[in-house]
Formats: sequence, C-alpha cells, structure tokens
Amino acid sequence: MKPLTHEEKHAQCMKEIKATLIVALLTCAWECIWAFALNGTGLMFLGIPAWVSVSVFGSIIIAIGGCIFLLKKVFVDFDYDDEFEEGGQ
Repeated sequence: MKPLTHEEKHAQCMKEIKATLIVALLTCAWECIWAFALNGTGLMFLGIPAWVSVSVFGSIIIAIGGCIFLLKKVFVDFDYDDEFEEGGQ
C-alpha cells in the first residue's frame, strides 16, 4: 500500500470520483446517442431493433473497458482509516 498524507488521500479520492463519473457519463451518452440515432430506421440485428443492440451492447463494452482502465490507471490502493486510528477515535 502507498503511504499518503490526508491531503493526498483526499486528492486521490476526488480523482477517482471524477474519473468514474466521466466513464459513467460516456457510457450514458453512448447509449442515448445510438438509441436516438438508430430509432425508426427499421434495422434489425439478432432479431431485435438495431438501436437496442448497438446502444445496450456498446454501453456494456464501454462500461467494462472503462472499469478496466480505472482499475489499472486511476485507482490507488491505500488505507483511508489509518489517521482515525492514530487520533484515538
């Protein structure tokens, strides 16, 4: 585990929150854009409308890829409870 000061821990938490929010917004944007773009075209894929296939399956792939990216590049393993134990609380 990486030893961090209280300020560094807070900054890391904020970085993780922002990165996770970006991945969630990208996933939501993908789903909404393709759902509206392909709705009404009459295209079918695997027996269901293309807008469902592209938006849902695409968002699943983006979400999984985003989680992998977050785990490898953004998240840092540290113990957030250390300072509370040291303070006697």
